[in-house]
Amino acid sequence: MIGLPEHLTFPPLVSGVFGTTERQIHFSRTASFREEIADEFASFNCIHGMMVAMPGLIIMQVAAREPERIESIVALSACVVGLPHLTRHTFVSSIAPRLWKSGSGCPIPTARRGVLMNRALAILAVLLFPLIGAAQELGTFTLAEGSPRLIRGATVLRVSEGVRFQNGDILETSAPGFVQAEFANGSIVAIGPSTRVLIHSAASKSADVVLMSGWLKGETASGAAGYHFSSSLLSATAKAGTAILHAEPADVGLYVESGTATVNEAGGHPIAAKAGQFFTRHGAKFAVTSRPDGPFLESMPQPFRDTLPSRESHFAGKKPIEPKHDHDVTYAEAEPWLKMGAWRKSFEERFQPRLKDAEFRKAVESHIAEYPEWDRILHPEKYPQNSPSAPADNSKPPSGRY
Repeated sequence: MIGLPEHLTFPPLVSGVFGTTERQIHFSRTASFREEIADEFASFNCIHGMMVAMPGLIIMQVAAREPERIESIVALSACVVGLPHLTRHTFVSSIAPRLWKSGSGCPIPTARRGVLMNRALAILAVLLFPLIGAAQELGTFTLAEGSPRLIRGATVLRVSEGVRFQNGDILETSAPGFVQAEFANGSIVAIGPSTRVLIHSAASKSADVVLMSGWLKGETASGAAGYHFSSSLLSATAKAGTAILHAEPADVGLYVESGTATVNEAGGHPIAAKAGQFFTRHGAKFAVTSRPDGPFLESMPQPFRDTLPSRESHFAGKKPIEPKHDHDVTYAEAEPWLKMGAWRKSFEERFQPRLKDAEFRKAVESHIAEYPEWDRILHPEKYPQNSPSAPADNSKPPSGRY
């Protein structure tokens, strides 16, 4: 158990919530402290209860099952603000096991009316602060061949097996090259050579994998909410099945290998697809056949021809591998994503910090006709406050879902 001095001084931000600049916290009286927290939580109104009820219950679980642990948790949470040497990683790795291994059962004492909840909110704020903005990890790269790279934020990283991928990551593979991404729910996505994909997810049981170019194979686990595999011209939502997608600028092929899927043609209506069907889009021509054509099968990457074996067990219980920094993203690397239709705005915000780089800024300036929305960012002096907005984006985004 981690101990702290009996009298603890909090910084102004926290001490203001606690009520005094130098408040004496007596950690030795954990029982009364636990009861006081319970009383304050129980006195919430409905809205406040919705905001913090779950973290409050977790804290109460710890207190009810093992009173001595609440002392350590409060001490550790205080350290996050009071002691700079305690990093976010240390905080999360130290506190999370204490929370989730505390068991069940949560007896909450009857509330005493009129008790203020300021200290309970302060504890929650300190506990949850390191988790705010934490990256959403979706799974692990369990196989990496060649020299794959990851664009995370505005930074290019080198990928190796065991690296966790996150929401918003862009993966680019080399030729030859191959990467297997395994999601936490058991779904597997294989990325072929010379391929660029964006991984996006707003939920734990689903994801949107956007294929800019190259090869992608998705095996959706049973029970998954549905994985969406999209390109500029064709996209498919698959549940408990396998789909293979190949995309080039004006040529896309989609093969529903097993299970069922809903296929969307750019500008068309959703189509219910079954196993074995093959969808193509060559320019403006759309076609559906009962099996893949010869060129598609001949050019398909070899690993795509068999069921993708899970390799997640190789990394279970092991410390995640940290991707190595390579360089800040260049304009050439960012440029294709800046034209991605519905995703365009998010990439504008994502790569905006790179405008501090003279070369990146110069490149955007020279292509301002393609990105008129960047004019306000590059030249804010042209748009005084309360003036009309920046020029509208009149460029035609690529067709298709993205």
